[in-house]
Amino acid sequence: MAESADSSILASIAGPFAWLLVPIVGVLSWQLAAAAVTGFIAKENVVGTLAVCFVGLENFIDTDELAMIEGSGAEVAGIIAITKVAALAYLMFNLYTPPCFAAIGAMNAEMKSAKWLWGGIALQLGVGYSVAFLVYQVGTLVTTGAFGPGFLPGLVAVLAMAAVAVWLCLRADHDLKREYSLGQGVKV
Repeated sequence: MAESADSSILASIAGPFAWLLVPIVGVLSWQLAAAAVTGFIAKENVVGTLAVCFVGLENFIDTDELAMIEGSGAEVAGIIAITKVAALAYLMFNLYTPPCFAAIGAMNAEMKSAKWLWGGIALQLGVGYSVAFLVYQVGTLVTTGAFGPGFLPGLVAVLAMAAVAVWLCLRADHDLKREYSLGQGVKV
């Protein structure tokens, strides 16, 4: 059964995204990537997708609530084959990434600008990835004495996201100063 799951449509869609999660969970797992992708539809889909993708996980999920049974975190992390630190980082990633499509639709209606909508989504993705990266890498360093897999590519990605955010803030600040100085006769 696992062989057929690894060649499924869901695995082929989520496979490329799995590489992006290595710096925040330490393993290459299309199942975790698939759950994160379905989390954009609705956050509760993360739990349901994990239950479908990992055999044996259904014993730790309350199907009425679509939530994990309290106190089953260590067993779930063992089935998924990630450390407790990686499980916490994965949780942080899913908590800080953009909310469901309905909330994104509400953001779109309120912002009335595709530029601001995509900027907000990018900011949420960047924050989620950065928080998860820091939780996983620092947690792994504290618990094992070494950084986790994917440290350098993840660090480059986090620094690139931070550089883009700083550049956008500086550009917006410059644009505001220029716009408000036009009536003042002050040259910026």
